[in-house]
Amino acid sequence: MTVGTLIVVRLHSAYWSTPTGSNPRVLAPAGGATTATGTCPPGRGCGISSARFTARGSGTAHVTARRDACGEAMRCPPGQGRYDVTVTVTR
Repeated sequence: MTVGTLIVVRLHSAYWSTPTGSNPRVLAPAGGATTATGTCPPGRGCGISSARFTARGSGTAHVTARRDACGEAMRCPPGQGRYDVTVTVTR
C-alpha cells in the first residue's frame, strides 16, 4: 500500500486483544479497542477487537493480536491463538 492509506483491522471476537502494529514509523496507530456487543450467550465472545492505522512511511510492519481462549473455558488449538498480517508500505 502507499503512504496515507488507512488500514482497519476487525477481529470478530472479544477474546482477541486489540490489534497492535510493530513499527509506528510505518503504521501510525489511529485508534482501536475491544468492545462487547449486547447480550451474548456464554462462551461466544461476542464483540469486535479493532484497530486503525495510517500508513506513515515506507517499510514493513506487522499487525498482531492474541487470544488465549477460543470459547468459554476452551484453550485455542494450535495456530488459532495468534493473528499476524504483514503490511508493506511504499511511497
